[in-house]
Amino acid sequence: MSDPLAFSLAAALQFAGYQWSVIPMRARDKRPLIKWREYQHRLATATEINEWYRKWPEANVGIVTGAISGLVVLDIDPRHDGEHSLAQWEKTYEPLPLSVESRTGGGGRHVYFQHPGGVIHNRVGIVAGIDLRGDGGCVVAPPSIHSSGQAYTWVKGHEPGTLALAELPDWLLTLVKD
Repeated sequence: MSDPLAFSLAAALQFAGYQWSVIPMRARDKRPLIKWREYQHRLATATEINEWYRKWPEANVGIVTGAISGLVVLDIDPRHDGEHSLAQWEKTYEPLPLSVESRTGGGGRHVYFQHPGGVIHNRVGIVAGIDLRGDGGCVVAPPSIHSSGQAYTWVKGHEPGTLALAELPDWLLTLVKD
């Protein structure tokens, strides 16, 4: 990663091209660098994105989840037993469909789904180690760097543009709906 500006900027512009709401995140952190409420309702322009990554070349890339981006992201954290919780869900219901997926720098997984419409709220601790990022939320995306120094990466064959976003399974929608 010899040129962090080019690396982060290219990813942010690519995601904006998917009509995902992009925001800059603090370097090696999960917190936005900007007041991002407006980006829950409108997409950043290419000019804004260029300005952000020129100002903060080491910034992580954030994606605003929810209807604005057409995304709901399941956040699975193995450090809090998320893989076990997911295995229990999949045993009770059915396996998650193949979808866009990334590995987090902390060793977890982000599974991206199509937003089903309506309002899907963020849910923390649905079960041990599993959160949902929906309307009003955001996630850190590849090629960002985690506080551990590890990069967020796309799972091979599950990159956006390579694999379509799956629909949120009905059983999962039922579990997360208020």
